[in-house]
Amino acid sequence: STTAVAATCNSLRRLSLQTAKHKHHKHLLQNRLLPQYQLTWWRQLSSSRDPTNSTKPTPPPSQKRRLDVAIVGPPNAGKSQLLNTITSTTVAAVSRKRHTTRTGILATHTQDNTQLVFIDTPGFVRYSNTPKEKTLYKDLVDGARDSMDRADYTLIVLDAAKTIKDELRDELAILMLAGHHSRGRIEDVKVNDDGELEEVLSGGEDDDYHNREKFAIVLNKVDLVNPKEKLLDLAEDIGALGDTCVRYRGEVHDGQNDFDVMENATKFTEEEERELAKQYPPVFFISALKNDGVEDLLQHLCSLATPTKNFVLPPNQKTSLSLVERIEEVIREKIYRCLHREVPHSISQVNRLLKRGKTLSGRVALRIDQDLVVRTKSHQKLVLGRGGMTLRRIQETARRDLVKIFSSDGIEDVILNLHVKFTKSRHDRNLEADMDIVQRTF
Repeated sequence: STTAVAATCNSLRRLSLQTAKHKHHKHLLQNRLLPQYQLTWWRQLSSSRDPTNSTKPTPPPSQKRRLDVAIVGPPNAGKSQLLNTITSTTVAAVSRKRHTTRTGILATHTQDNTQLVFIDTPGFVRYSNTPKEKTLYKDLVDGARDSMDRADYTLIVLDAAKTIKDELRDELAILMLAGHHSRGRIEDVKVNDDGELEEVLSGGEDDDYHNREKFAIVLNKVDLVNPKEKLLDLAEDIGALGDTCVRYRGEVHDGQNDFDVMENATKFTEEEERELAKQYPPVFFISALKNDGVEDLLQHLCSLATPTKNFVLPPNQKTSLSLVERIEEVIREKIYRCLHREVPHSISQVNRLLKRGKTLSGRVALRIDQDLVVRTKSHQKLVLGRGGMTLRRIQETARRDLVKIFSSDGIEDVILNLHVKFTKSRHDRNLEADMDIVQRTF
């Protein structure tokens, strides 16, 4: 319920603040795993806990390993940019607008015998903050939670250049709790002794798997933060919240003073404290846009992968998105960049033609015809722009990106035709029925 969530957030906020203040448990930045960064002193701090120096035994070359990773966090934190940087291509729309990502996108990163499976989720927003768009945001929140529950690991991505307010801190607490208690991927299904189907989760009976960290804090856009020392304070602050979520056992502290909060917190034995320390989230500093620090993050994720029978995708395939879906993502990114307020959220994309052929000059080209469907005349005018200028800008910027993306597939040119269509229908499912089915010729 809303009341229960509020009470939990309030308890976690007060516990984390008091934990950091009173040093209830060891939480020094030098003892927190820090990936290497470009600053010399930063490298010195991180060298003792560098994930690439893991003492874990190397699995045999023939043993395939896999880790399903959910990428979550506040809107506009750079989650889609991180996914695109990892795959070196555009598989998720990127823009400065909130809630650009509307559905989970599957992409993979394969390194030797290990495959990382990434699920890009919508920006996490609590219902009460946006009553006018409750239906849309409810779907976004549910999608983020579902992705986390079936993920082996969660990356909580934050914009390091923004101030962390109490409202965002509450949302982060919910994300951290969900990530810490995630069940992991379904590796297999078997029949138990009672003849019933039973899910086999990725961790199985491995105690090391269940006693390790389940989420990491990723501070993105660190290139925008100056002086860099501010990042250390942010890491300490958010790291304390992450540690508190790991230690949280459902205590409610409403109406208590700070002293009572600390006194009534769950007490752990020395052995339990050692086990909890293994589950505290690491903090990574990256710039997804500049591809800085991303490799350290990938190496750490690979070290956490567990055995699997089969990869989700072939090693040379980076995304499960079809050609049409990838084209839609690129065009949608430009729509969000060129339009404002509620307009980009209300546009539906309908593909009319997708055809590969040759131009008169003999160049291999991909022709794409797509309708941008709006529900109001005012939106139609805004998408077109004065003299069609806005639509041309969307079309040309998308065309340039599509040429870059598909050049590796032998495409030398892209002919992109976008048309703005007005319809009174309020349901997306009626659009394809009302129009011609997309033609595909290859």
